[in-house]
Amino acid sequence: MHLWIAAYSKAIHIACWKAWLLPHIRWSQSRIYICPRRIPTCIERLKTAIKHAERLGLLGNRIFESQFNFRIDIRIGAGAFVCGEETALMRSVMGRRGRPKVRPPYPSEKGLWDKPTLINNVETYANIAPILIHGSAWFTGIGTQKSPGTKVFALAGKINRNGLVEVPMGIPLRKIIFDIGGGTPEGTEFKAAQTGGPSGGCIPKEHLDLSVDYESLQSVGSIMGSGGMIIMDNTSDMVDIAKYFMDFCMDESCGKCIPCRVGTKHIYMLLDKIVNRMATEEEFELLKELVLW
Repeated sequence: MHLWIAAYSKAIHIACWKAWLLPHIRWSQSRIYICPRRIPTCIERLKTAIKHAERLGLLGNRIFESQFNFRIDIRIGAGAFVCGEETALMRSVMGRRGRPKVRPPYPSEKGLWDKPTLINNVETYANIAPILIHGSAWFTGIGTQKSPGTKVFALAGKINRNGLVEVPMGIPLRKIIFDIGGGTPEGTEFKAAQTGGPSGGCIPKEHLDLSVDYESLQSVGSIMGSGGMIIMDNTSDMVDIAKYFMDFCMDESCGKCIPCRVGTKHIYMLLDKIVNRMATEEEFELLKELVLW
């Protein structure tokens, strides 16, 4: 949690810098979008950070007695998963239903209220200050050649030490789980790690020494996503887990596209049959066809 609180403070400073350093745009407003049900503590800490910046004269009117005015406000979403997609997120910020739209135009050309908009994760913005201070060579010296820097992961599930951890890109999966997370509970064995959220994949124990970077995760059928890492042990039922994530995807679908709106429902029903030992051999084949479509 402290990692994210520090990141928010950095993001406030970076938002001010960007607004000032781009005189042809010279923004006067920035917004930080947060899902309340996931990080309520960070919302309060972020409000405190904004008030602190205002007291220091970093935010508000006539910053440092200049003609530059800049404010940051917080937009709290309803928690829709689809609002992780940038166009849906912007619609939510504007008070509309969070549904994606086709690009172009891209947000940098036509974003919030049809104005040019830069939209990134707070974690991305938080990297800018240390890069400016220490230089690009310092940053690329951390991690791998194609995935430089660090990544924040949220360790959860069947693990002894859960929480937020920041690690260099390219670190072996085994080191995150056992050296940092303390391994699985006593009497159990590691089975798989799920990364990338509901859209990600499960990494089995034969890939424990996998390098955790964008390319390596993709090579085993998973993704980095926003940094979720759920650990499973030998007591975890993988079909149950697949059903759980499909239930989430089905519930969170924006309903715009048929493969998602209808496909998630059918896949969930097939997984439910498998869990309840009611599935036929033909339905197993249908499930394979649907997930590979």
